[in-house]
Amino acid sequence: MSKRTPKDAPDRDRGSYRHMLDFVSASNFREIMSRLLDGTGAVLGTEDNRHPCGRSKKKDWTECELEDYLKWHPIPGYIGLDRRWWIAFKGTRPTWDLICHLNFDGKPGLLLVEAKAHVGEMGEKNSKSAVDEKNDRSVANDLSIRLRLAETNLGLNALGLGSFHLSADHDYQLSNRIAYLHKLANDGVPTVLMYLGWIGSPDWTTDPFTTESTWDEAVKGHFERVGFWEFVGSKRELPSGTSLQMIVRSVAPELLQHSEGQPSP
Repeated sequence: MSKRTPKDAPDRDRGSYRHMLDFVSASNFREIMSRLLDGTGAVLGTEDNRHPCGRSKKKDWTECELEDYLKWHPIPGYIGLDRRWWIAFKGTRPTWDLICHLNFDGKPGLLLVEAKAHVGEMGEKNSKSAVDEKNDRSVANDLSIRLRLAETNLGLNALGLGSFHLSADHDYQLSNRIAYLHKLANDGVPTVLMYLGWIGSPDWTTDPFTTESTWDEAVKGHFERVGFWEFVGSKRELPSGTSLQMIVRSVAPELLQHSEGQPSP
């Protein structure tokens, strides 16, 4: 393609990933993000520490694990996530489309973003990688993930909205996103999980999200397989005294503005 990304990442520069890199590089990033956060009670931190943050270096554009991000950009007063919380041994942890620091009336918090550009990305059949029954560490990691999801279900059930059923066997990506949201808030870090839809992505001609309502309906159908839709869109307080919330927002890539010399979408 164009000179938009380093040569070792050409396949990253399309669809949702391309739009996200355009977004974090846009001159109106903070303006758009402020609109997306409207109603949450949160604003971007003065130093938002966004990641990814651009295209100039591999470390700037690659998705990262939250455990690593919190080492690079710690939340004041929070020791960070123990890497053994999700899995104890070497394996795959969730990575994030975008992470930023937030401010909730003077209290530091986090924004976690999962972005999609077309309907095909919302499949219910995604599941965690298969366990190697002959490898004790693989079995232990699998059990750890399932325990974390079960703990999250119990914690969310206590909110009184009904029964949640996050799973490693279906809708796994959404399930692990919600598990991390709950973990951070339970640890005392107010957190927003945003599902962000790219409306009218030019990279998908067969099943793009054409309107905000089609995106909202896609997320609703996805979410209702693991929990109650009433959970989405409202701030929820945990016994820890900290809030969590999941929100659904959308942006048309054409709204992203770029300074002179930057590549346009």
